[in-house]
Amino acid sequence: MTGWMRWAIGGFWLGALTPALAAEPLFDEARLARVTTRMEEFVAQGQMSGAVTLVATSDQVVHLSAVGKSDVSTGRDMTPDTIFRIASLTKTITATALMLLVEEGRVGIDDPVAKYLPAFQDQHLKDGRASRQVTVRDVLTHTAGLVQPDREKSAAMSLAEVADAIGRAPLEFEPGSKWQYSSGLTVAGRIVEIVAEQEFAAFCRQRIFQPLGMVDTGYLLTPEQAQRLAATYKPGTEPGTLAAETIPDPTMPRAPGPSGGLYSTAGDLAKFYQAILHDRMSSNSRILPAKRVQEMTAPLTPGLVTGFTPGNAWGLGWCIVEQPQGVTRHLSPGTFGHGGAWGTQAWVDPQRGLIVILMFQRMGFGNSDGSNVRDAFNDAVFTAYRGETSETARFEKFGRYPGAVRLSRGRAQAALCPEAGGRVLEFSLRDRQGLYLDPQELADDAGKGPPMTAGRFDVGPELTIAPHPTLWGGPWTAEITGPHSARMVSPHDAATGLQLIRDFTLEETDHAARLICRQTMCNVSSEVRECCHWGRSFSPGGGVCVIPLAGKSKFPSRYAMYEDSAIINVRNVDDQIRERDGCLEILSPPRKPKLGFDSQAGWLAYVRPDNTLFVKRFPTYPDRVYNEAAGLTLSVWYPAGPRIELEPIGPREQLRPGEVASFTEDWWLGEFPYPAAGQQLDLVALRKHVESLP
Repeated sequence: MTGWMRWAIGGFWLGALTPALAAEPLFDEARLARVTTRMEEFVAQGQMSGAVTLVATSDQVVHLSAVGKSDVSTGRDMTPDTIFRIASLTKTITATALMLLVEEGRVGIDDPVAKYLPAFQDQHLKDGRASRQVTVRDVLTHTAGLVQPDREKSAAMSLAEVADAIGRAPLEFEPGSKWQYSSGLTVAGRIVEIVAEQEFAAFCRQRIFQPLGMVDTGYLLTPEQAQRLAATYKPGTEPGTLAAETIPDPTMPRAPGPSGGLYSTAGDLAKFYQAILHDRMSSNSRILPAKRVQEMTAPLTPGLVTGFTPGNAWGLGWCIVEQPQGVTRHLSPGTFGHGGAWGTQAWVDPQRGLIVILMFQRMGFGNSDGSNVRDAFNDAVFTAYRGETSETARFEKFGRYPGAVRLSRGRAQAALCPEAGGRVLEFSLRDRQGLYLDPQELADDAGKGPPMTAGRFDVGPELTIAPHPTLWGGPWTAEITGPHSARMVSPHDAATGLQLIRDFTLEETDHAARLICRQTMCNVSSEVRECCHWGRSFSPGGGVCVIPLAGKSKFPSRYAMYEDSAIINVRNVDDQIRERDGCLEILSPPRKPKLGFDSQAGWLAYVRPDNTLFVKRFPTYPDRVYNEAAGLTLSVWYPAGPRIELEPIGPREQLRPGEVASFTEDWWLGEFPYPAAGQQLDLVALRKHVESLP
């Protein structure tokens, strides 16, 4: 990009942060390069001057890139060792400093703060009522009800004076009853000073920064370091322009701010977060024993709304993602970290063993934790992640698809297709297939493009949703998420405003294979979007499909038949469809192939002449609206020929921007006796069998 410098890790040596190459690549390198591309786009659009991005495991850095300028006025390039004001990322370091004293038995998490700070004695609420004593736990979890100190006044005060002023102020609410972002970590930092008998900045330097080699982290910069400090920008007077914001002189001594005030680099933060991730998993600690890290990063605010993006909880100084959605949708539940007001973000995904760090400096662009830059960074990183392969979960060629995912568990097998629509290509038990796959998809020659068969999924409503060929058959990404599980993620689809995430887990019981299929619909647009889940898998034709009847049907014939010209006929008589033993049986292709049902039973079964039984179980919601035509919960398409389509349908989802909704289909593959000539399927035994499945 003309006039801008881009640093990539391949051309920059950073000592201990030099990347190592894993035996099996954890990332699709071409896709990971999109991190840099996306950051360059934000620079070109005038949304920031530059950024440093870093991705690491507990022992190596796999991506480090710097784009744009750290100072536009001087033309200084952004480089990997650029220093940033990390704002509230400071809180995670403060919490760790306090936990060092907890581990040494010098501080108790449930101690009253007044034990260390007399100003917290006899606290009252704003209305004059007495409150219970504020504890160390309260201040770390932002549930103490503390009043924020005046920023201008506190700038000229010592840490001791600020903490005492906080303690003397009346509380906003009863401690523990509510979450409110506060100066609690400032109080925690003062407790460290009192107990350790050491100035807070010196304690952090001695116990955390120096042992980890964090040479560019502190509350005061040298003149040399100040030359590497990134300028902070706000929106300029014209769209797409930036204006510099005046910031304090980083070389002037000031009281350390435990809630926000540290300077650091992406590399230094990586060392700290690598130590935290390592210590959480290891008995050989770098900073804290595993039990303390786990205690610090566990959710401790049940029932409280916390944080600046939805779906979060709070631990001891750390934010924890409990229900991924919106900007956190790609993160695993249990991911922990923090954001900073000026654009810095640092998070640990312990399920994946990954650390993601985003560093830039801006203000006036809205919520930093929910920013478009963070969203694009997360999307680029996590859709490039391939996961850790094994003998039972690996990438391999399947027909015309070189990047298919093979899952195996005993005699059960599944093959997933990220390259064309995020589908299931195979679901089998003892080589007996549950899905119909067109032979063209097994051909090595891709030709004009594959037919879309086997385990398909979609979103509806069919008649009103915008066409979405990218979601239906476009290239997705794939990640191995466990020894028998994988995830596939779609691109963003502009027409529907959705991004789809599909998670698959393969299991085996004594006599059956199970594939758990969860589709998550994510609204990545800026508008409310309406949609529903739609399963559309093909199985081999020639069998009997069984629909259990439950709940009052709107249809006099208990099913609807789609006639020509999209007419839906709800009064049907068809020789190939009969009602018996509380079920509808579809014996063979009916007069018109497309059928709809509003049963609330939550399952269907399909029995083939070779005694193969394929079952789909799924949730139903009698009190919710179903927005597929005629309010269907289930559809079947059974034409003459080699296949049948089995289609569970989810309820209407009205998603605000950033919201997500999930729907799970539980597939089972086993055996059940197909009736001999002149005999009937034993529906009572079939129902009992299906309802006994785990």
